[in-house]
Amino acid sequence: MSQTNSNNTNEGGEKPDQVYAPFVSGGNVSLTGEPVGQMSVTILRDTGAAQSLVLADSLPWSHGSYCGSNVLLQGLGATPMSVPLHWVWSKLVSGRFRVGVVPTLPVEGVTFLLGNDIAGGHVTPMLEVVDTPTLEPTDDILVQAYPHVFPACVLTRAQSRRLGDEVDLSDSILERVNVEPAQSSISTSMKTAIGKSGSEFQLHNILSSITSQSMIKAQKEDVSLKKCFDCVVISEETNTKEVSYFMEAGVLMRRWAAQGNVRGLGVVKQVVVPKPFRQQVLSLAHDPAWAGHLGITKTYDRVLRHFFWPGLKSDVVEFCNTCHGCQLTGKANQVIPRAPLHPIPVLGEPFERVIVDCVGPLPRTRSGNQYLLTVMCSATRYPEAIPLRTITAKTVVKALIKFFSTFGLPKVLQSDQGSNFMSKLFVTSLKELGITHQVSSAYHPESQGALERWHQTLKSMLRKYCMDNPNWDDGVPFVLFASRETVQESLGFSPADLVFGHTLRGPLKVLKENVLSPTSVSAPKNVMDFVSQMRERLHAACAVAKESLSTAQKRMKMRYDKGTVERSFVPGELVLALLPVPGSSLSARFSGPYVIDSKLSDTNYVIKTPDRRRSLRTCHINMLKAYRTRGPSNTLSTKPIQPAVSSVATVALQAGAYLEDDPEDGLELRHAVKPGECMGNTEMLGKLPSLLKHLECEQSQELVSLINSYLTLFHDVPGCTTVLTHDVDVGNATPIRQHPYRVNAFKTEKMKGEIEYLLKNNMAKASNSAWSSPCILVPKPDGTSRLCTDYRRVNGVTAPDSYPLPRIEDCIDSIGSAVFVTKLDLLKGYWQVPLTPRASEISAFVTPDNFVQYTVMPFGMCNAPATFQRLVNTVFAGDSINWRQ
Repeated sequence: MSQTNSNNTNEGGEKPDQVYAPFVSGGNVSLTGEPVGQMSVTILRDTGAAQSLVLADSLPWSHGSYCGSNVLLQGLGATPMSVPLHWVWSKLVSGRFRVGVVPTLPVEGVTFLLGNDIAGGHVTPMLEVVDTPTLEPTDDILVQAYPHVFPACVLTRAQSRRLGDEVDLSDSILERVNVEPAQSSISTSMKTAIGKSGSEFQLHNILSSITSQSMIKAQKEDVSLKKCFDCVVISEETNTKEVSYFMEAGVLMRRWAAQGNVRGLGVVKQVVVPKPFRQQVLSLAHDPAWAGHLGITKTYDRVLRHFFWPGLKSDVVEFCNTCHGCQLTGKANQVIPRAPLHPIPVLGEPFERVIVDCVGPLPRTRSGNQYLLTVMCSATRYPEAIPLRTITAKTVVKALIKFFSTFGLPKVLQSDQGSNFMSKLFVTSLKELGITHQVSSAYHPESQGALERWHQTLKSMLRKYCMDNPNWDDGVPFVLFASRETVQESLGFSPADLVFGHTLRGPLKVLKENVLSPTSVSAPKNVMDFVSQMRERLHAACAVAKESLSTAQKRMKMRYDKGTVERSFVPGELVLALLPVPGSSLSARFSGPYVIDSKLSDTNYVIKTPDRRRSLRTCHINMLKAYRTRGPSNTLSTKPIQPAVSSVATVALQAGAYLEDDPEDGLELRHAVKPGECMGNTEMLGKLPSLLKHLECEQSQELVSLINSYLTLFHDVPGCTTVLTHDVDVGNATPIRQHPYRVNAFKTEKMKGEIEYLLKNNMAKASNSAWSSPCILVPKPDGTSRLCTDYRRVNGVTAPDSYPLPRIEDCIDSIGSAVFVTKLDLLKGYWQVPLTPRASEISAFVTPDNFVQYTVMPFGMCNAPATFQRLVNTVFAGDSINWRQ
């Protein structure tokens, strides 16, 4: 901005009032800072203004000049207004600065109001309103005036990363503008009582967003609730139905009477929740502190006491499984399934592959040693332990070179991810020696299991040695000799046998030589013969040891793989990793989610850990578990209404609608299935034309005509044959009397319903028999239950029926070349065979509430399959068609 001393006028020709003449000047502003595009403005210096303003028609403003934030302005008695900030250039101020763009200014003839933000003057800066809060450091006046009183604190890199995404709004003085009293937040006392849990205002926010009017409107607009509205009945009819829908104050409600009050709910009136509000209801039932992040069943029961919607159970399952807090903490009984074991390949040559590790710190000895560097050959299990004062990279490299000078340079060296093994010096030394360095995954010592297991044995032997000598490093040679001389179980040989080709001369061998006469000592051998025999012995021993080790690994894999699960991840997938807690290396918990960077093998993955010291980390699959995100696509189900209770279907049929069962609602246990209703032949025949729409018109009519010609075959209740009867021959056996099995209240009610069905359809009758057998309920694939009697003791005294039953293999072979295969499903086929009076007496069964006997052939009798097969063969005797049961 350039300033002149003369009183210039604006482009409109209007001059400011003479009262402002001492404070008025002229100048130029632009959006680019170039001479081209500069515009003349009339400037008024206002010492009471904290923000500079310019008229909107002074420059061609655009999105590129917009700062991305607004400023709140308020005059005397005026309503606060939000003004956008734009960047402009001038010569008076170095670089560009921000000004507020307004449509009008209070002084006529002035196009630019120069405030204290540009002209100077120590005032409080204007508050800016932005979409995303930003953190801007501000200098304290006292800090500048007295730096010795307020020293500057150092901010480490780790602290800066940790605080990088945090925004401190504790000093914010921005007050809410234009807030009506009804919209005020909850009281201060309520805030204090709730606490600062991160979700303290969740209830208030949900209550303010979900009102009766919004619920009614959303229910009417939700197309998935259309069939629920079609099932609405008047209030008087709701008491006669187990499940029904009704309207209360304009809100769609659901009345549900839990069968038998199994869960103690009694009669529950539930609000049918539309799609827009389901997420908030689930969040309120699971996420807050007063919800406790409980599991699927408890969260589902909590919601079901007050709300309902189609697919509620599947939505609760998905919501709980994608909860971030629940995935991080997990439960004590929920462990990551182990991946199958991948044994390390057995190498043939000794010391081709060695494993190294460190043990310690141990008690300091007289020589100053505190650590042990352990080395083991993976092929021969030959161990080495080197006492060290320190385990720095330089010390470890020196000790390994001394070991390699004796046994040669290995091809592969495996270690963990210790800092000394991962240092540049260690890696460079191995590279110069031509050794491949393999690193095990972090916090997974199983990959070095052979050496880790030997550590346990080594410490145990040193602990016993130290009972007499406190300097453990003096006993290392002795325990090493003992380990090398002992036969290794998985190899079948001792490590010394495989390395040296002969048995070491130890104390036992010395004793043996003393016992034997000198003449029994083997005579000297020729050098060539000795070398030849030694080579053959070593070759044979290594071959046998390799085979024994491979067999042991297979045996271990077979035991380990019991209960394992094949899992895999792909790069880019989100996972949670079991890592140590920062600051507590002995504690571990799941952290993340992290992104899979790459896959190293079937069990090792590289993950990105930007919140930790190392941005990339190799992890075993047993330390990872998949992270399920909660996005808009998989948050809640959007399938149409399919109530899962049979009585709802009855209401729907009365209203002219058809509702299917939906097991995903989780209400199948409360499904009031009446015995005999599972087939529903009458209902199916009533809508038969609609079920045959996939056929041509003539074919559909022909099939309907054929079925109508044999309607007697399609009853809802089984018939009874006159071809044969079923008899039970128990000879002179004493009647067997058994007590009923104890069952819960829910199964007791279902047993009552089954027995009422049998008595009503003359398939059973009250009994006074001396025989009695207990009953059980066997679940069927369709979700219903079959009443079965435990006739095991009766079958034990029953004479067998030797009628041949068809083999399933023969049935499959007989229809292998068939063009058409027809399947007939009989309605309770066993119950269509009558019993003889003697068999009816023996079939008597007892429940906690009833004692009845069958009049038809029941399930569970040993000769029932033979009788039924005899019936089938008799009915279809003489037909050329292959009939098989």
